[in-house]
Order: sequence, then C-alpha cells, then structure tokens
Amino acid sequence: MNNVERISILEKSISIKTDGHNEQELAEYFKKILKDHNIESTEIPFATGRSNLIVSMGHGDRILGLTGHMDTVNIGPLSDWKSDPLVLTDMDGKLFGRGTSDVKGGLVALIIALIEIKDEGIDLGGQIRLLATGGEEKGQLGSASLLGHQLISDLDALIVAEPSRLSNPKSGKSTQFAIFGQNGVLDFEIISKGKSAHSSMPELGINAIDNLQEYMNQQKNYFDHMVQINDSVLGKIIPVNSIISGGEQINSVPSYAKLTTKVRTTTMVNANRIISDLEDIISEMNKVADMNLELNVLRQLDPVVTSKDSSIIKLVSLYGPEFFKQKITLRTVAGTTDAATFISENDRMDIVQIGPGNNSSHMANEYIFKQDFIDYIEFIKKIIVSYLNDELVKDI
Repeated sequence: MNNVERISILEKSISIKTDGHNEQELAEYFKKILKDHNIESTEIPFATGRSNLIVSMGHGDRILGLTGHMDTVNIGPLSDWKSDPLVLTDMDGKLFGRGTSDVKGGLVALIIALIEIKDEGIDLGGQIRLLATGGEEKGQLGSASLLGHQLISDLDALIVAEPSRLSNPKSGKSTQFAIFGQNGVLDFEIISKGKSAHSSMPELGINAIDNLQEYMNQQKNYFDHMVQINDSVLGKIIPVNSIISGGEQINSVPSYAKLTTKVRTTTMVNANRIISDLEDIISEMNKVADMNLELNVLRQLDPVVTSKDSSIIKLVSLYGPEFFKQKITLRTVAGTTDAATFISENDRMDIVQIGPGNNSSHMANEYIFKQDFIDYIEFIKKIIVSYLNDELVKDI
C-alpha cells in the first residue's frame, strides 16, 4: 500500500463523526477494507449504533494484542478550527482533523499494518489480536463490554496506540515516549443529607452544605497527608475535587449536598486503601447528631505498570530509534486508557503505550504529523513480527 492509499483510509475515518456515538459506522468501514484484503473481523455491539471491532490473525501460542479506540471527544466550537474538523487537511506536514492524534491516527496505522502484513505474506509465528474499541473517552464502555469474551485473558502483551509523542512548548522539540505505566483512577461522590427548613428558622433544619464542608476539611487533611507518599514508579496520587452541588433555593436550609472527587491512584496508595480510609472518616463523623454522610464509588481502575525488562518494552526501545530517528524515552503518565480495563481480566500481560499522536489531542486544530503516521505503520509491522518470533525476543 502506498502512502496516498494509507492516508486515504485515515481521511475516510476522520470524516465519520464518532464523538461519543456512531462507532458502528466506522467499525463497518474498517470491516469492509479488511475484507477487501481477505482479513475477517467481528463486530461486538455494546449500545445502539456503537460497536467494537475484533480482528485475529495468525496461529501459535504467543499472542500480541493491539488496541485503539474509534470514538473521539466533541469537536467544540467550529470557529476555533482553521479547517473542517471532519475533513482531513494536509498543511505544513501536518494532518488536521478531530481524532487524528487521539486516536484514529494510531488505530488506522494498526489496521494498515495488519493489511500489509497479510498482503506481503509475512509469517507471523504467533497471533495478533486487534481490539478496536468504542466509548473510551467516556467511561471506557467498549473495552468494559469486551470482558468475558475470552479476548483478553490469553494475551501475552498489549500495544496501546494512544498518543505518546509529546512536544515541549518552549523549545518546540518533541520526544517519542514509550509509556510503561499509568496511574489508576478512583471517582467517588460524598452525599450529605440534611433537613430542609425556612432560612428564617435554620434551627429547625439540618444544613447539608455545612455538614459537607466539615467533611471536606477532613478529606483535605487526609489527602494532604497521602500525597506525601511517593510511589517509586508512579509518583504521588493526584486528588481533585471536581464538582460540588447542593441546595434548592436561596431561602431554604439545604437538605442535600454532594461532592464529586477524582483521584489518580498509585500502587502504594490504591483505590481500596483510599475508600477504606474515607469510610472510616465518614463512620466517625456520622456518630455526631444530625450528620448523615455516605460515600459512593463511581469508577475504579487499577494502575498499569509493566517492567522495563519485559520483551515488549525492550523491542520498542530497540527498534524505535530506527523509525522515529531518536532514542525512545520510557516514562509513566497520570492519564488512563483502555488498558486499565483490560488488566482486570489479565494482569500478567505486558503493556506499552506508544502511538503516533501528540499533545494536540482534545484541542481545536488537532493534528498528527504525516511522517509520524507513516513511520508508525512501519514501526508496528516490525514490532509485531519481532515480538511474535521467539528467536528475536530471546536475542535481545
């Protein structure tokens, strides 16, 4: 496949709007082009108009997973864009469009790599399994729906095609990273229940906002202590109070208030530990008359950490410079990917995040460097064949 043909597949993918819906249309497009190259694929729906797409190739005991998501974030105000976000636009060596960086560019590159491996008749020596997911940007709905389908538990390693080429805004230089660890996630809400009364007679009510404020002081003290604990790989936890709501009207004592908090967790300070500690605080506070607090966990994902000595990390580090013209830098990130969902079913597989995207993700005028897109296709082909060939892995 030449570069014009490669870019035309990305162009069509960008034209299909998938901002939190409609992944099925994109999955069916991918299914058609794969079929044109004698590659079978399977759609797995998870909601109306929303699907994952699964591709399996090769035979053998060793299985390498590849993943990227089909959905994007919202386009935002069109006035912020200098080109149509649903039309792939080539300017100054960059390909602009919503999803180019996060993560249609990476996903399309994976699909093209599989097509070219098939067309070239390359002997894999093992199996490839592509997991093209939907719903990643809001709750990782697609990846969660794949659990229980016997698609994750036998993977030996997983490559996540999320953006990993980050630019320094001061120097303008960019670095190609391979990400071997990501923080976990704990989303929770604290609900404070009180009793409404007229604001002229507050003594007849119970102020849920005041009670929630008392709790928030306790939670702040707790997290001020916990952020001092430094995980040797993932660093410190990152707690953020994101939403506060409560009250009905200005002349009433509020009977209800709610705090929503997100914490980026580590292996040392994990979600279970935080939940247990906060429940102890709430239990103690609820012993006081008129205090009625409860904690509800909204989302919980474990951290993802892979050894730097794993085969997949070594291969990426070895061959990366050949294709990206620079040393591959290993690092961790606070953000999460579908990998965090997948490890709940297979915590033994090695995971690396490396993709052609950059830190224009989620922004207006999102782009991917054309050369990065092309180089990544060749890079992934090399990694797939090298990883699935036991002899090459042993030689490292």
